[in-house]
Amino acid sequence: MPHNGFVMVVRLRNTGAAPMSGVQAFSIHNFHLGFGRPGVMENIGNQGETIGYDEAKKDFLERAFAGVVVGRALAPVAHHAAWSSTSGQSGFDLVDKGGAVDLPDLTGEAPVGDNSVSAFQQTLGDLAPGAEAWAGVAFAHHGDPFAGATVQGWLDTYVAGQGAKALYDAEVASWASFQQGLVLPPGMSADEETLFRHSAAMLHMGQSHEEETYLREVLSTDGEPRYTHFAKAGETAPATLPATVKHRGKGAILASLPPGEWTVSWARDSAYAIVAMATAGMKTEARDALNYYLTADSGRFQGWNELKPYSMPPYQISLVRYHGFGVEETDFNEFGPNLEFDGFGLMLWALAHYEARSKDTTLVTEAWPIIAGKIGDALVALVDPATGLIRKDSSIWETHWNGRERSWAYTSLTAARGLCDASTLAARVGDTARATSYRQAGLALRQAIATKLLDKQRVLASNLEEIESGEGYLDASAIDAVAMELFDPKGTVAKATLAAFDAGLSVGAGAGWSRNDDRYDHAGKTDLSPWGGYYDSAEWVVTDLRGAVANELGGDAARALQLVSWTTKQAHANYLEVSETYDEVVGTYKFNSPMMGFGAGAYLLALEARNAAPDPACGAYFDESTLPPIEPVGPGGAGGQAGSGGSSGQAGQSTGGAGSPAGQGGTDAGAAGDGAGGVSAGGAGAGGSVGGSPATGGAGAGGAGAGTSGAGGKSGSAGGGAAGSSGQAG
Repeated sequence: MPHNGFVMVVRLRNTGAAPMSGVQAFSIHNFHLGFGRPGVMENIGNQGETIGYDEAKKDFLERAFAGVVVGRALAPVAHHAAWSSTSGQSGFDLVDKGGAVDLPDLTGEAPVGDNSVSAFQQTLGDLAPGAEAWAGVAFAHHGDPFAGATVQGWLDTYVAGQGAKALYDAEVASWASFQQGLVLPPGMSADEETLFRHSAAMLHMGQSHEEETYLREVLSTDGEPRYTHFAKAGETAPATLPATVKHRGKGAILASLPPGEWTVSWARDSAYAIVAMATAGMKTEARDALNYYLTADSGRFQGWNELKPYSMPPYQISLVRYHGFGVEETDFNEFGPNLEFDGFGLMLWALAHYEARSKDTTLVTEAWPIIAGKIGDALVALVDPATGLIRKDSSIWETHWNGRERSWAYTSLTAARGLCDASTLAARVGDTARATSYRQAGLALRQAIATKLLDKQRVLASNLEEIESGEGYLDASAIDAVAMELFDPKGTVAKATLAAFDAGLSVGAGAGWSRNDDRYDHAGKTDLSPWGGYYDSAEWVVTDLRGAVANELGGDAARALQLVSWTTKQAHANYLEVSETYDEVVGTYKFNSPMMGFGAGAYLLALEARNAAPDPACGAYFDESTLPPIEPVGPGGAGGQAGSGGSSGQAGQSTGGAGSPAGQGGTDAGAAGDGAGGVSAGGAGAGGSVGGSPATGGAGAGGAGAGTSGAGGKSGSAGGGAAGSSGQAG
């Protein structure tokens, strides 16, 4: 149904040996149509609702400030009731108490009331042993409280006299057709394929497919005027409300679906979703999403005081996110707004990936003036001549402004990849000047990353400010410099960075990492990231899965499988929803689910990486032979931490310490589970003793070894760790 609506159905089967007579099904419908504005994790009110019943069509019509909902029964109606909080009746209580008591029929229209509710009692007749029957209700909504007849017409067309089973079968057939159109990577396990297919469906469901909506002349309550800059279809002037307007929301991908909180469209999350869609053969969805970002409202923040020192150029991609109609939006706290530049490079990456996978060149060709003028050129203009990196922003972890902006590795690495890809697109459309300039800019950014953001052991740092301070610069988002192939996945930068994450960001319960070290890196003192908190220490699914891509491309299929399998098992234990984060202590779902780009999309890309051909940025990996020699880690590395339970059933292996200014010890990653023996070994820095012997089905103890301060390293602390327990799916 091409309107705002849904269908609920129930199938009843007699599983007994005796016939059942007089079977009836009950449904309850409690919509909130009162005052207010719908928001994230918020309902509108339920004041002043009116319910009427159309005997001829077997429809309930409920109306109030927020419009009208029509509910049509899909089986013969025996009785129909309505009540409100002030009526002194409750059909729910009547049914809940049991007994053969019928609902009291509503005649005509119920009095206006708060929290009005309706209910159907549908008769299904007699059921022989093994027989089944279906019941259901189809609903649709219009924003005009007095558009009930229009909505009934929609249901006439959609239902067309069909029952619940017929509508259910049609919906199943539609999804079967969708699944048949997917492009699946080879070699998946049965559980992986199930989650791949379900994740593709989630991406489809997380996308807006509407381009028109009805707007009332009042905003959140009677007497509060509402205005719009959107026009009616075929017109250009802003519509006078009430009216049905054509908006720019079609194609938007939400960051999460309910019950997740992030039911708005972030450019960053969407880029991963778009690349996943293109990879999975969802060409129409990917094109619609890209078209959304190329036509949505933009440039709202160009003249803001925060950006005046940058001489902010005209831009197309939102600096944070969008409201539902394609209107650019940001959020604030006591440190000002979030303003993020990583969306530019990510969207260029997504455009190039879409064109390469779909073979559709028309989108980029037609939109090239916007792509070049307001994305590629804007990105080049944002390079800081003092550092060679992209100017300070809020970036992926949204640190806000007013002293919390940084020269983030993630923003610069996505810019470098995006400009390299934009160079390819420019050459294809015949824009040779930009093909050259974008390539040069992308290579220069990568060189700046290598020069400014690698420590002496070649670990990629979170941002320029923290690496210059000498500590607290581990950030799992930096792994996309490897997953996006700026650096050789088999090279020293990739290996050192992954080892540092395993040493410094590994969590106790899961297979992956906290998103950064900001929660614990300051130890009570003021440092460059004093804002670290629960979000930072949680295990992040998107960085786990991007880490899986980096490991897969680097030839460590076992570690990649460990990371992917952890998400696979977690999702199978949680309704096939991919979470935003896992609790770092117990491994359960934390914060928001289901996630789209940062969940379902990232999962699809992790599975695709197993069969991916090399695709280095700008045609070649960074030449690591040009880097200064690796400085050895001081001999005082700390001992290994306790090995975590092996949720994925993969044998773990300790890794050496990262070469940050503090010589860090290795971690004990011995994994248990599924009968796979976890080989655990503690400590890693020279001078740290090896702790824990190989164990079957469990993790060994952490290495003990402390040591003296080595060159460039801090003195190691004792690292005796307790044996890890086996992991669980959540």
